[in-house]
Amino acid sequence: MNWIFHAHAPVNGVIVPEEEEQRHLRAFRVSEGDIIGCTDGKGNLHTCAAHLMKKHTELVVKSSLNFQEPHPFLEIAISPTKNADRLEWFVEKAVEMGIHKITLIKTDHSERPHLKLDRLYRVAIAAIKQSRKVYLPEITELITFQDWMHQLEVSSFEGKKCIAHCADDVQKSLLQRAFHKGENTIIAIGPEGDFSLHEVDVAKKHGFQSVSLGSARLRTETAGMAAVHTFQLINQA
Repeated sequence: MNWIFHAHAPVNGVIVPEEEEQRHLRAFRVSEGDIIGCTDGKGNLHTCAAHLMKKHTELVVKSSLNFQEPHPFLEIAISPTKNADRLEWFVEKAVEMGIHKITLIKTDHSERPHLKLDRLYRVAIAAIKQSRKVYLPEITELITFQDWMHQLEVSSFEGKKCIAHCADDVQKSLLQRAFHKGENTIIAIGPEGDFSLHEVDVAKKHGFQSVSLGSARLRTETAGMAAVHTFQLINQA
């Protein structure tokens, strides 16, 4: 069964996909009555029958299911890479693996001051369809590291907060030993030039634990993916 994305609820039991998804339906070579899965990214999955109109395809809802959001919660805060393709790769793979939120942070050593959030959301939507997921992660606008720290200070987040960095003179734990199965987790990943020592110190004052992803020095997007993978392995054990 092919899947598409439609952010809105059915109207009178019918979904009329927007143009981008109409193109995907044409690429699927959908025939009258074909069964199509449709998710809104909010936990709802509609099983639909295709009804071919003259200029577009409508989806007639046959059944609907609502799925509980996966637990525990994982947020990766990551500094955008200079090469946009590498950040898109991280978003795609992180969504396929399973993540709740991606926070884009501007750090002292960040190389990319601007980005297109709509492009990242298109990548994320394609990833949930590919991996058959029904929740679309939140992707935030670019925020400074200091403003993000302030947001966390006033939020109600309860769980483990980790910052991954390479500073040799700061004691660190291996990430897989820093949190426990079932624990809500935030992991901060720095830019290619790493977090500054000032940022590491600020994070510590906000309750973050310094962690290492191993002995190898990883690219930003690789470090982010390693963090997601470690989290998922621990929680699936």
